[in-house]
Amino acid sequence: MKRITNILVIILFASCSEIFDEEPPNSPGNLRGYFTMADDQPKVHLSWEGPSNDDVSEYHVFRSIGDVTSFESLAKVSGANTMFDDTSVIWLENIYYKVRAEDPSANVGEFSDSIFVYCYKPGGNWTLGGYDSLHLCVDPRTYSTPEVFRLILDMPLDSIGDTAGIMDFTEIVLDTNAWTGTGWMYYTYSVVEMSDDSLTADTVTYANTVAPEFCMIDLSEPTTGSIVFDSDDYESIILMHDVTSCDGDSLFP
Repeated sequence: MKRITNILVIILFASCSEIFDEEPPNSPGNLRGYFTMADDQPKVHLSWEGPSNDDVSEYHVFRSIGDVTSFESLAKVSGANTMFDDTSVIWLENIYYKVRAEDPSANVGEFSDSIFVYCYKPGGNWTLGGYDSLHLCVDPRTYSTPEVFRLILDMPLDSIGDTAGIMDFTEIVLDTNAWTGTGWMYYTYSVVEMSDDSLTADTVTYANTVAPEFCMIDLSEPTTGSIVFDSDDYESIILMHDVTSCDGDSLFP
């Protein structure tokens, strides 16, 4: 009889211990987020590390648009998950996030550190001012430029100084944080120049196939970009973002 009583006391104590659990979970750590596209859907992907407590029942995701002071509840996530996709993002906004944990006894822990995500990446078409090429496409999922893209300047060679030619850009690698990159430009172009006798005009062809021109591309602004050359021999090329994907379908709200 005494043994049965001891067992009942142990069970009762364990039950009371669970009922009167007042220790909240620790705050989640290493909260991270990034803006991306999946199936033509803009979203922010969030991930975090669970607290050391092993009794988390759910996570609460909070969001603030444009500032870090007015957070509102966004979603609740099962304690078995440490990630969440926010598909209700606003294009070109800074969105702040923070996460907290709750245990089965409804104890709510402190918030994680907040992070912000800028909802912009330069996917889609960039039109090229002053050139006959239609656009430069940045893949909206991998955010990479073509291995080689070509700018064409096609004009009649009728008068002194008229120029026509092509520029081929290779090895452009974009920094996916700053959205800038560097690469090389090879050109071949023809210019109408006065002949040595100053009586006639000749069409002269130039090329830099041996020593390419170093260039820098900047796509960090949502509406305008540029290609700038290392030397002063070429004017900067202005790019305009038309906010569409490479096949012409709209990508963003």
